[in-house]
Order: sequence, then C-alpha cells, then structure tokens
Amino acid sequence: MKRPGTRPRAVFLLATLKHKRSGQEFSHTETLAEVVIECLKAEDVQCEMIRLVDYDIPAGTKSNMGKGDDWPRILEKILASDIIVFATPIWWGIQSSLMQRVIERLDELHNEILETGKSRLTNKVGGIVITGEEDGEQHITGNIANFLLNMGVTLPPHCSLSYQGSYARATKNSLGKKFSEENADGAEKMARNLAFFARLLTENNIPAS
Repeated sequence: MKRPGTRPRAVFLLATLKHKRSGQEFSHTETLAEVVIECLKAEDVQCEMIRLVDYDIPAGTKSNMGKGDDWPRILEKILASDIIVFATPIWWGIQSSLMQRVIERLDELHNEILETGKSRLTNKVGGIVITGEEDGEQHITGNIANFLLNMGVTLPPHCSLSYQGSYARATKNSLGKKFSEENADGAEKMARNLAFFARLLTENNIPAS
C-alpha cells in the first residue's frame, strides 16, 4: 500500500506508430497527451510517457515472453503507478495495433483475477487520450474503458480527452498551441479528476473481497 501524502505517479502508454529515430513526423496523440501531462503536473502528479513503438514488445498473452522482451520493464512501471493513461491514434476506426498489444500483454493479469479474485491494478485510476482524422473515438473509448474496468481500474468522470479533425499543415508547435487553447478545459478537468481519485484511493483502498 502506498503511503498517504506521497505524490501520485502517472504513466502514459503512448501507442503512436511513428518512430522518432526514423525521422517520421511528430505524433498528434503525443502532443495532446502532453497537454494532459502539463495539467497533471499542476496537480503535483509525477508523469512519465512511454513511447511503445520504441520498445520490443512481442505478440503474446504472458507478462514475460522471454529474451529480448521489453514488456516486463513496462509492466513494472504500470504496477508502480497510480494513474494509467492509454493514449492512441485512430487507425481505420479502431485503436492502434500497439494499444491492442498492451491489452493482449496484460491478459495474464486478467487470468490472475479469474483465479484469485484479486487484481494488481485495483486502486489505480485510468484515463484515455485519442486523436484522429476519422470516426471511431467513441468505439475506442468504449473498448478501452471496458478493458480497464474488467482489470479492476477505477475510471473517474471526464477521464478521457480526444480530438478529431484535420491536421493539414500542422507543426508540433502549432498543434500544441491549438490543443492547449481548444482542449484546455477538458484537459484540466481530466487531470483534476485523475489526481483526486488517485489520492482518494491511496488513502481509502477499495475493500478486498
């Protein structure tokens, strides 16, 4: 159990498919997630962004798939956090393949729930960030919310933020400014609720079955 009064920790699982090292254009989802991160920092929350595309995460449903698997390191960060944010672009109406990979790799934790009735993600708070130029946001939010709830994660009110629109001629700076201006209220409300519920559950754990 975490000691009451300590700073909450948030981990953002960024499922962009764009590699920084290959010189691809910047990630729209990362840019919107950064707006939420700034709001969380204002709520005295420690934040870390994990760019999943930069790690080797083999297909599978186990917590550790063996040599060369980076997922166990990521899982450690998830288990050490108080807030878990799934951040994904929309690809053909659904979350990115990397976001789905996260869900698949967490399946072993769901098996633990079925076997023991206990979840290692209980008392953690979840959030969702989505960007895209096509429909699919509500469907993706429903998919991820359903998964998180079944994993024992608490979802506060207004715990998601999304943007769907054109990104033509946008730069990292111009899009960051646009998001900061147009999504400020939503990002602040999301961050405030995530931080509040994270502290609430730290000091008032959900009763064990």
